Amino acid sequence: MTDVSGDLDPTELRISDLDRERAVAALMTAMEQGRITPTEFSDRCDVAWAARTRAELLVVLSDLPGGPPPELAPLVLDVPFGQVRRTGEWLVPEIVRITGLGQRTTLDFTDAVIRRPEVLIEITAAMSATRVLLPFDAQVDTDGLELIAGSVRHRTVRATLPRERPRGLRRLLRGARDTESAPSIRFVLRGRAALCSVTLTRPRTGRRR
Repeated sequence: MTDVSGDLDPTELRISDLDRERAVAALMTAMEQGRITPTEFSDRCDVAWAARTRAELLVVLSDLPGGPPPELAPLVLDVPFGQVRRTGEWLVPEIVRITGLGQRTTLDFTDAVIRRPEVLIEITAAMSATRVLLPFDAQVDTDGLELIAGSVRHRTVRATLPRERPRGLRRLLRGARDTESAPSIRFVLRGRAALCSVTLTRPRTGRRR
């Protein structure tokens, strides 16, 4: 069995058939726009369908305008001594990297569009503060996060559980008829940072009457 450690390069993560389908769709658009020839399209599709890791898949998309689809490309947040906020119905990629020195980051997933069962948050920013607002029923794994002179805080806020899951979560699995039975999202925090605080805010469960 392969040992998957916390030091695994995210580009070496295994991809799914959905990732391959999205890559082929991007290649089809590029061919229709005349950016690649039909022969190039065929050759790149062969590579895409045979790809096993993210790095292998990104090779066929790297030279296209706009780069790979948002969900395949890592979101890198690097604003030294600045503030970054992602809120509302933003499209969440599989990997979010926080790298800015002295950066204050807020990631609000409560109404975000999440189409994957797992989201990886990498934190390597020093002297930074990261706040993560989790959706209902979220699972969190912080075992791979090493903070030097830092801390991870867990908070709960009073909230009312909506009758339906937020729109982004409802779109996690296509064809899921019962939103209450949909699997929860798993957030994995990893990385190594100094003088860094991470606050995980979770809504206190409850239900509207």
